Amino acid sequence: MHDLTLRVLLATSVLLAAMGAAPSDPPKPGAEPPAAEPAKPEAAPQSPAPAAQNPPAQPAAPRKPEIPPGTVIHCDPQQGLPREKLRFFGEDWDCELCLDETSRTIGMGARSEFPAGTAMIFVHPRPRMLSYWMKDCLVDIDIVFVDAEGIVTAAHEAKKQPLRKELQALAIYENKLARYGSNRHVKYALEFPPGTIKRTKVAVGQRISIDWKSLDARAK
Repeated sequence: MHDLTLRVLLATSVLLAAMGAAPSDPPKPGAEPPAAEPAKPEAAPQSPAPAAQNPPAQPAAPRKPEIPPGTVIHCDPQQGLPREKLRFFGEDWDCELCLDETSRTIGMGARSEFPAGTAMIFVHPRPRMLSYWMKDCLVDIDIVFVDAEGIVTAAHEAKKQPLRKELQALAIYENKLARYGSNRHVKYALEFPPGTIKRTKVAVGQRISIDWKSLDARAK
């Protein structure tokens, strides 16, 4: 009885050992849990695109004037002349440059206005006696002649004159125009809105200190 009981107990133990699953290993001391997946960084906020800058304002093109019926203007107002910011007479000037024979001949012709703060500089290739007139000019003009050393030789307050009549001979019209001379050999003529000579007290013998040589290099 005891032997049978023992054999049954041994068989039962073997069967149980064969059927039982091995227990899982306990965690090792100090083992860390699996690392969490790193969070994706948020996209950096993008700076707004800079607003497009407006291009610098360009001077308005001279308007073609309305002339009285029965009269003649021999040119159109000049456009697109080279420009340069210069300072003299204690003021800043937006200067148009007449650097070739065509632009020097037309000058302020057919312009119906001469804005404040602007000037026109005529650059001649070599010193000479100059005489300017008001042919085709519709506004009064202050004219200042300057020699090769930058010295003022003459200053005139020129007044606009009647336009040529359609039936008037060109030679007769031109002979009647007043002339404004340089008094001696000069290389430059400066034209300004009327009243500039009085306001800035321009005087013969005064020196205008700008970079004349850079203008000379561009004259034709």
